[in-house]
Amino acid sequence: MRHESSSLAITYSLLAACSYAVLAFLIQKAEGFLPNPVLIFFRQFFGLLILLPIIPIKLGKFKELKTKVFPLHMLRAFASLSSMFCLYFALRYLPLTDAVLLTYTRPLFIPIVVYLWFQQKWTRNTWSGLLVGFLGVILILRPGEKIFDVASLVGLAAGLLGAIAFTTIRRLTKTEPAERITFYYMALSLPLASIPLANSWQTPTPYGWGFLVLIGLVAIIYQLFLARAYRHAKAVKVGSLLYSSVAFAYLFDFFLGNKEIPLTAIIGMILIVFGSVIALRDQQQP
Repeated sequence: MRHESSSLAITYSLLAACSYAVLAFLIQKAEGFLPNPVLIFFRQFFGLLILLPIIPIKLGKFKELKTKVFPLHMLRAFASLSSMFCLYFALRYLPLTDAVLLTYTRPLFIPIVVYLWFQQKWTRNTWSGLLVGFLGVILILRPGEKIFDVASLVGLAAGLLGAIAFTTIRRLTKTEPAERITFYYMALSLPLASIPLANSWQTPTPYGWGFLVLIGLVAIIYQLFLARAYRHAKAVKVGSLLYSSVAFAYLFDFFLGNKEIPLTAIIGMILIVFGSVIALRDQQQP
């Protein structure tokens, strides 16, 4: 199922990064009137409803949803959903840019996950690229004491869990098309998300229902872009490019009047892009 292409990987990764920033923005706004378990459950529920009509068209027949790697789909769903709960918690208590930035430390965790899973070392270019990218992250965040609060640590946990999920996605693309990966993710994560919902139910208003549908739609778009990006590149390549979500989130904060963009942040964004390009070289991971 893999078709390596750097140009397609870059395109889909940037589209995924932009849609992720939009999704985080919508979630942060919705948290003002809905609890996180309701947001997460209906994000998955409406996302699955939106996806179902696409599946027969893309895969031909429902029987083609059959998979031989169900445990990997289950691992991806559990890791992704856990990361999502951590992200939503961080979005509730941190600025949009800071929350997205902390969760996008996931490329820094990917080398550990890949090494433990595949027992393969990375090249000097990969490490150099990630270090440069992380320096850019530091310049944007300009961490102070707040970086060590609970919300920030939970945001970092989202990054670790996201690294596990994204590496699993890359493994799945060896045999699975993007639509099947997305379908199993939505179908398996929905019952998992219903567990905390039982203790946090709150009936949404008509305005809230509209927000939930929109969040589900953007979530599906993000997942499809992400799965296609991993079909065309190694996990570290996509992970590095997804750093650009931080820049997109920062632009949201800036244009909404929440933040001014200092020179250090601009330099940080440049370093993120430069580090991503370096990390694209000489990758041999499966």
